[in-house]
Amino acid sequence: MHYLKSLKFIFILLFDIKKITEGIKRRYYYYITNISFIANNIDYSSIDSVGIPIVQVAKSGKCEIGENFACVNNAKSSTLGINKRCKILVYPQALLKIGSNVAMSNTTIVATNSVEIGNNVMIGGGVTIMDSDFHSLNPIHWRTKYDEEYMKSRTVTIGNNVFIGMGSIILKGVRIGTNVIIAAGSVVSRNIPDNQIWGGNPAVFIKNNVQTK
Repeated sequence: MHYLKSLKFIFILLFDIKKITEGIKRRYYYYITNISFIANNIDYSSIDSVGIPIVQVAKSGKCEIGENFACVNNAKSSTLGINKRCKILVYPQALLKIGSNVAMSNTTIVATNSVEIGNNVMIGGGVTIMDSDFHSLNPIHWRTKYDEEYMKSRTVTIGNNVFIGMGSIILKGVRIGTNVIIAAGSVVSRNIPDNQIWGGNPAVFIKNNVQTK
């Protein structure tokens, strides 16, 4: 009987230690992420980070993030088990603006010119959002100093109340409207009007997004 009681308390102790350890880790993620945002001169309000994102904002770049920003940066906490940290990369003179109540998992956002994301946006695991080709389209420029100089960049704009499914890619010059759903694995290369569902590679119109109670 005493043996069973001892085992019971050992299991309780181990469970409590695990909870304490998880709590310490969450606080560690919180503090390190805040320090990273501050070091990169990000204008932000409140964040909740599981794991630590990669943040690189150039001195002449600008990044603004609204309230209740959340990001998942490891496989354990990712629903899909994606072992990838979120990455925020802002080039010199570029702007990245993220609204309030935005959540993303294992996501990469690169602003070489301008990327603007509205409020209440859900960005699924492994999504990539970019406003540039990153290279010149002229092969003569590749692997030379002119490659980045002649790359093409165009603003990406994502409206309010948008859901972007896992593994999707949002390409340069795209404007996504309000109340839009993008299916998993889509490659978005064209503008999407308000209140629509798109999917595929390249993404095409599927149906209207009719909201019901």
